[in-house]
Amino acid sequence: VRASGPDAEFDALDVNSDGVLTREEFMAGRRLGVKEGQMNFKNFLTLTEEQGPLWYRLGDSLLTALGTVCFVTGVVEPELGRTYHVNVLEDIVNVSFFVKFVLLFWTQDFKVPWLFSGKGALDLASCLPVFCIPARLLGGPSLERTADLLQIGRFLRLLREALPSDDGKVHDYEVPIGQQVFSVLLALLGTVVVSAAVLFSFENPVDQVTIVRSFEDSLVYMVCIFAGRDPPWYPEKPRAKLASAIATCCGVIFIPFLISRSLEVFMPSMKKDNEKARLALAMAQSIAEDDGLTPWVAVIRRIDALDSGGLLTLGEANEIRRLCLARDDKVKMLDLCYGSEGPADTVALRLYAARLRELLISNAGRP
Repeated sequence: VRASGPDAEFDALDVNSDGVLTREEFMAGRRLGVKEGQMNFKNFLTLTEEQGPLWYRLGDSLLTALGTVCFVTGVVEPELGRTYHVNVLEDIVNVSFFVKFVLLFWTQDFKVPWLFSGKGALDLASCLPVFCIPARLLGGPSLERTADLLQIGRFLRLLREALPSDDGKVHDYEVPIGQQVFSVLLALLGTVVVSAAVLFSFENPVDQVTIVRSFEDSLVYMVCIFAGRDPPWYPEKPRAKLASAIATCCGVIFIPFLISRSLEVFMPSMKKDNEKARLALAMAQSIAEDDGLTPWVAVIRRIDALDSGGLLTLGEANEIRRLCLARDDKVKMLDLCYGSEGPADTVALRLYAARLRELLISNAGRP
């Protein structure tokens, strides 16, 4: 292939600049383009997950609610569920969340420690309902019903919005406190409903003729469990007891989120204090990230004070400033020893100037 005109893309592929695009150059450019596309997609996923724009969080919440409605409908009203094929729609939602989890794991280069971070663990727990699909294919309805225990963690993904950043730094794109409270309450409500549906399913097996506990009874039971009150009845079936224990553990997870967000909403003074603490932390981060320039700026200012006070000549002050710009450790050591006494201590300033002058003499005598 020969160049027929000025073409930037052709010139980029033509590594040898000989006007001829060989097969090797074309394939190398193609692989480079694929790699750049992957990096752009990975950056898009990372930024979207970190910043959490409104459309992203709203889509997450709607899909989670849709999967829950499909599951509850299939359990409470099985005839209606079979009529509208809600199990198929639920499978689509579960697979989409699992694919998203795999992509997020890919953005972390498949590093296992990410799975034990806050966001990684919540994301993993919320996509576990996808394993109901292989359970249905391998073991039939009985194994699928047992796998429904994984449905209880479906709404935990919404708690990620109330988590701080994984790097521990303060960012400007954090979710507003009102939206965080809404996400936590929605996750709590959804978990109660899903847990009640799982409990109803286990307390009323398919081969059971009469319904022992209604869905309303299961819902009241779960509300009491999450509220920390004694329930009006207790499960009898073994799997129902296991579902109750898992739901109780999930309720414990919500406690720190509810307490922290409630304090920020109902105690404005604490919110202001937290904002001041955030600003102080941001300032400390900026100082820590300035590549160590701040201490040298203070040293140069003290050298300027010695120069203006006549304790150093202009040439000596200029030479010491040059050493400061080169970040000479000897100047910094002398400043730590003699320069921290303050401008009011004249004797200390004269001693500081004398030690700096000795350093210059030592440097001048060095071959």
